[in-house]
Amino acid sequence: MKNTKPKTKFKPKPKAQLDLKRLAESLDIEFKKTLSLIPLPDGSIAYKEYVVKQNATGNWCIYKKTTGADVHGTFNLKTCALIAAKALYFTHLDKYNEIRQLDSKYWSNYTSTSVYKYNMQSTKDYERYLILLNKLEDSTWKASHYKDEISRMFRWSFV
Repeated sequence: MKNTKPKTKFKPKPKAQLDLKRLAESLDIEFKKTLSLIPLPDGSIAYKEYVVKQNATGNWCIYKKTTGADVHGTFNLKTCALIAAKALYFTHLDKYNEIRQLDSKYWSNYTSTSVYKYNMQSTKDYERYLILLNKLEDSTWKASHYKDEISRMFRWSFV
């Protein structure tokens, strides 16, 4: 007696492939619905009716798509400008002002950190060095705190 097993050939079902394509298209549509930020070729980002562009001084400005000439706000960080554009779109002016304050606090502590680092290299007095070191640690901690706060706010807004 021979042990013969029936030969099975696995053939992928064409219906499964069509389902995958449909699923990929629906996920792409959902992704485009949830992520409302549109990167533009010149490096700027569009959010609904606002465009966030970098100006000549390196700051990020919020422009309205229709007018284009009116600046609705200037920020040091691109993320702050994007969150502020969303706040402007929904006319949450208290949130807009909070974002503006966070941006200015982060930027002032970040620049203070670089100033303290520079001054520490040139000082020869030990007491002055310790004072600068203390100020450096404080401004570094504050800058990282504000950066985390901005990151958290960005995630809450767009993710």
